[in-house]
Amino acid sequence: MTQDSKAARLLLHQRELPDGRLEHTWLEVDEGVLYLRLDDADPREVPSAVLEGVMKRYGKPLADDIVVSGPALTLEGERRLQLFRHRAFYDVIAKDYLVYASPGREPVAELAASVTAALTYLLKR
Repeated sequence: MTQDSKAARLLLHQRELPDGRLEHTWLEVDEGVLYLRLDDADPREVPSAVLEGVMKRYGKPLADDIVVSGPALTLEGERRLQLFRHRAFYDVIAKDYLVYASPGREPVAELAASVTAALTYLLKR
């Protein structure tokens, strides 16, 4: 990523560390390239095949009554990532989901925490 660029970014996940600080995981797009960034650490490029694989493996079609509204990132090839918060009738706390939409395919969604874990694991390899 270029130092002076204004990358579009999406807060994918945050968690509390043992010392009480919050750790943030971001997805960022800079000059058409998708990156995963953990707070101020160097970003790791997310190849299209990795994102596609994670969302194909874990993503599920959205129910008809779900309205997706929330921050979004536009990717190359008319693909799109969007976050939304949903609380099912049996949940006490709402959960964040990531929706992946690509041309010619039905959008799929998965828990943002699960996508974060999968991408982090795959990019460490």
